[in-house]
Amino acid sequence: MKLDVERIKHQLETVANRYNSGEKGYTRLAFSKEEDQVIDWVAQELETYGARVRKDSIGNLYGRIGPEDAPVIAFGSHVDTVKNGGLFDGALGVFVGLECIRVLRDQMDDAEAAFELVIFKGEEGNPLGGTFGSRVVTGQVEPDEFEDSLLESLGVTKEEILRAVGTLPEYKAFIELHIEQGTVLEENDNVTGIVTNIAGISRSHIKVLGTPGHSGTMPMNSRDDALVHASQIVLHIHQAVKKYTDGTVATVGQLNVMPNVATVIPGEVELTFEVRSGNQESIDSFEKEILDWVTSNYEVEITPGVKKQASRLSEGVREVLKEAASELDLPVMELVSGANHDANTLTRHTEVGMLFVPSKKGISHNPEEDSDWVYIGNAAEIMLEALLKYKK
Repeated sequence: MKLDVERIKHQLETVANRYNSGEKGYTRLAFSKEEDQVIDWVAQELETYGARVRKDSIGNLYGRIGPEDAPVIAFGSHVDTVKNGGLFDGALGVFVGLECIRVLRDQMDDAEAAFELVIFKGEEGNPLGGTFGSRVVTGQVEPDEFEDSLLESLGVTKEEILRAVGTLPEYKAFIELHIEQGTVLEENDNVTGIVTNIAGISRSHIKVLGTPGHSGTMPMNSRDDALVHASQIVLHIHQAVKKYTDGTVATVGQLNVMPNVATVIPGEVELTFEVRSGNQESIDSFEKEILDWVTSNYEVEITPGVKKQASRLSEGVREVLKEAASELDLPVMELVSGANHDANTLTRHTEVGMLFVPSKKGISHNPEEDSDWVYIGNAAEIMLEALLKYKK
């Protein structure tokens, strides 16, 4: 029995259109009823394939086939989206995984491994932090860090989180298939990507202080304009990071200007400075360099933000994926993921690999997000062939 790309497409489009609260694109926010509805839909489909299906206390879904006492190869992703997001982000990996379960179920008589499809809850940015479901079950969340009122608004309790903490099953390997969300693969003849590293993230919140004043009466030479200072900081960050040749990037993507009135010189600007890199040393050194420069030249207040370590994915899993691609005569290339994924969380738990599908124009988190089904099929075939290798 072979993998059916048309089935993947039909299932993905069916649930995307059926469980969608957005006006543009697709909206299934973390902890929404739409996210739960898709998870329930997949659970029912898994049961028709004969999988042993369960949910944990926070709603992560697991569907397993194969021998009870065999090593487990897991794969999957997430089904939540950003507001007005695209069709493929996260969900594509789930529905390719579902199709792999369908194909594998009839080939398990002599299997030396079991296979498990996983859907992690709340991967996209949300009030409890991105990659929530995978962080909880790998023991990277402390329930007491959340206010009860926040949890109640999302339909989650501290007791449910506590029951799920550290409960991820032991896996021999975990593989996540995802769209690239960039242009590297498209610029390299739309080959399938094999991820070597997942970039770490470090954010700092910088409050730049100045002196507010009347826009018409304060002479230019006397101004202490916080927005001008902030603009100089943004430009310096943009230029300084270019000396790195390892893919390190830096962004100031958020600015709050106060008092934000046309007739008042800005007295305060809050900005978020973010560094991402597959090389943790580059993140640490560049962040320190910038923050030292900022504090030496401007009056600022700095508050640390999100910190996620860079990770290197398993060389062993990558070799299995490359062997699978070679046997199928499908071209691949290795690359770094600039975005965070549940796969990054699981590197502390098991051997992890990732496959990337080319994205048209690199567009993601957007209704225009798109990938060619030919290239989706290529990645799916590599995924299935790799799983078959683990079966032996």
